[in-house]
Amino acid sequence: MGKPSIAVHKFSSCDGCQLAFLNAGEELLNLAELVDIKHFLEAGVADEYAHVDVAFVEGSISTTDELTRIQRVRACSRYVVTLGACATAG
Repeated sequence: MGKPSIAVHKFSSCDGCQLAFLNAGEELLNLAELVDIKHFLEAGVADEYAHVDVAFVEGSISTTDELTRIQRVRACSRYVVTLGACATAG
């Protein structure tokens, strides 16, 4: 069995949660060894609709285009996990 695959998606937000994730330093490097990062624009990895085990979502869904995107993200993901207040409470 291979590494679990993940994606980190940005919607309407300030990018603060993604930046906090990137600023995790050594912990993030340790995580990167354990997972296959398929999409994380802030980290320079782009494959928005790759099929993944876990999709992390930052930001609110505030436009019809974002609604379409999040539906596609959900269709390509086994699990979806929200990051931060914007994604969790909108």
